[in-house]
Amino acid sequence: MTIFNPPLRHPTFRQFAISRRLFVASIAIPILSLCLVHPGVAQDKKLRIGLTVPTLVNPFFVGMDRGVREECQKLGYELIAPNANNDMATQANQMEDLITKKVDLIIICPINAEAIVPVVKKANAAKIPVVALDRGSAGGEMASFIETNNVEMGQKGADFIAEQLKKKYGSAKGNVVNLQGLRGTTAAESREKGFTEQLKKYPDIKLVASQAANFDQEKALNLMTDILQANAKIDAVFCANDDNAVGAIKAIDGMHRFKPMGDAGHIVIIGIDGTAQALQAIRDGKLDATISQNPVKMAATAVDFAKQIAEGKTVEAHVNYPNMLLDKTTIDSDEAKAYGLWGDAK
Repeated sequence: MTIFNPPLRHPTFRQFAISRRLFVASIAIPILSLCLVHPGVAQDKKLRIGLTVPTLVNPFFVGMDRGVREECQKLGYELIAPNANNDMATQANQMEDLITKKVDLIIICPINAEAIVPVVKKANAAKIPVVALDRGSAGGEMASFIETNNVEMGQKGADFIAEQLKKKYGSAKGNVVNLQGLRGTTAAESREKGFTEQLKKYPDIKLVASQAANFDQEKALNLMTDILQANAKIDAVFCANDDNAVGAIKAIDGMHRFKPMGDAGHIVIIGIDGTAQALQAIRDGKLDATISQNPVKMAATAVDFAKQIAEGKTVEAHVNYPNMLLDKTTIDSDEAKAYGLWGDAK
């Protein structure tokens, strides 16, 4: 039997070139796919966020804490959020701990702008971005500072009081009390600056008392009680936050000096923040106005900035979140609803 063996055929150059291109393509496509997926992996990184706020007794900071938590939960981020209980040494230690834990970003609302500087600089040295929320730091580098324009809110407080006294007396005149915030914080100092400088535009308004109530209801109550005892005639009270305002209301009630709006003896009170107690007091006719911030939305912005920083994006260095003056005529308006009354949230 004759076995036929077909002649061996060597591949032509053309066939070899095609095979080589197919081989290279079979390797290149998976590599290219990996390159295309990589940016998405970075963007989807689950961050560890550190947060330290002054206290969770003040409703404003409760709102701030809530805003950070809700946004972290939405994005799937881990949150480490200790409570400083209004103690600067505790807050500094918390910052140290967050740095040791190598969180990806720290959101901080400092108790004291000067005292927080050393730990901010330590975070800078550790290459951990820091975002200041509501209150700033006097030193160190901030990736961003998100606040409400505190000078402007102080100015608005002075103008509101002047307008109410003009309605009462025909011109802007009368005796005014200033219940300041916590000295050493940028928020308190800026509000004080805005209020006192704007008040100079009304030379017939006399500042009969100016004391630091430290953003604290109980302290405001005690201070205002003493001020009422020392002054038979008071026309208005500027309060650096709503806790100060609620304390002032309680003092006026306790001294039997409350008169309804429109009465000749009514004492005008304006606060800042837009807390639940303040909104209810406006609706009840006890508080004339509050200048509302929105700590929940401000806090959510801070977390969004953390996401952008992790993605290598540049964020705004300084953000002034809008504020809104609320009184009995605007509190339930469409404009107020669009702005967002965080104090009304359940």
